[in-house]
Amino acid sequence: MAKKNNDNVEETVEPIVISEDEQSDVAVESENDLLANANKQIEEFKDITLRLQAEFDNYRKRNNESVRIARNDGINEIIIALFPIIDNFERAISAINDEGTRSGVELIFKQITALLAKYEVEEILALGEEFDPKYHHAIAQCEDAENSNKVVEVFQKGYKRKDKVLRPAMVKVAQ
Repeated sequence: MAKKNNDNVEETVEPIVISEDEQSDVAVESENDLLANANKQIEEFKDITLRLQAEFDNYRKRNNESVRIARNDGINEIIIALFPIIDNFERAISAINDEGTRSGVELIFKQITALLAKYEVEEILALGEEFDPKYHHAIAQCEDAENSNKVVEVFQKGYKRKDKVLRPAMVKVAQ
C-alpha cells in the first residue's frame, strides 16, 4: 500500500500482520486475565463465607448464653419460691415432740436440702460471722463491744447459688 507524503514522496506502509503465535499469546493473556478475575472473585466469596460463618458462630454463642442465663433465672425463681416451705419445715421439726413424726419430717427435709445441694444452693453462714451487707440484711442491732460488727442472731436463713444471693440472711448485728 502506498501513501503520498507532503514532499510528494511515496511511502510504503505495510499492513500489520499478526502471526498465529502472537494471536495465541493474546488469547493466553486474555485467558490469564479471566482466570485472575475469577480467582479474585473466589477469594472475595471465600472472605464473605468466612465472615458469615464467624457471624453465625457468634450468634450461636450469644444465643446459647441467653438460654443458659434464662434457665438459671428460672431455676433461681423456683428455688426462691421453696424458701418459705423450707422455713416452715424447720419450724415444724423444732415444734414436733413425737420422735417418730419428727424423724419422718426430717427425712423429707433432708430430701429437700439434697435437692438444693444438687442445684448448688448453699446456706449463707451468718451466726458469729462479720456482718457483710452483700449476704446479710440487718433488721436489728444490739450493744456488744466484744462482738462489734458481728452477727449475734439469725432470724431467717439466707441462701446463695453460684455466688448469687437468692435471699440474704435476716440478722441482728452487734454494735
